[in-house]
Amino acid sequence: MNPIKDLYRAVTMPFKAVFVVGLCWVISQMTHSGDWWKWVALGMGIATLVSLAKGLRSALLVGLVAFVGWKIYQRWGGAARARFDDWVRQAQPKAAEVLDTFRHGTGQRFGEGGAVRH
Repeated sequence: MNPIKDLYRAVTMPFKAVFVVGLCWVISQMTHSGDWWKWVALGMGIATLVSLAKGLRSALLVGLVAFVGWKIYQRWGGAARARFDDWVRQAQPKAAEVLDTFRHGTGQRFGEGGAVRH
């Protein structure tokens, strides 16, 4: 399960389905066969429903994780955050640098003339 991929497909699949079904309809009209390709529309409809369901599942999972994190922060506050930060520093020092950069803005900034200042 890849939430970013699922959400991306949930947004793009309806457009792909409209394009594919439309293209098949145009080909059907150009060939004057009298029957258009209903099975393509059915298959693309099923694929669209599946991608929307996966996108909804991913969105709900991300929302649930955010809600649980918010509730944990409400209950234990800064103490839980400090313990988590200490654990990250011990387990993965590079990840701790990324967290510090996001939280405190300790990254490099450009001054006048393009010079790097800290």
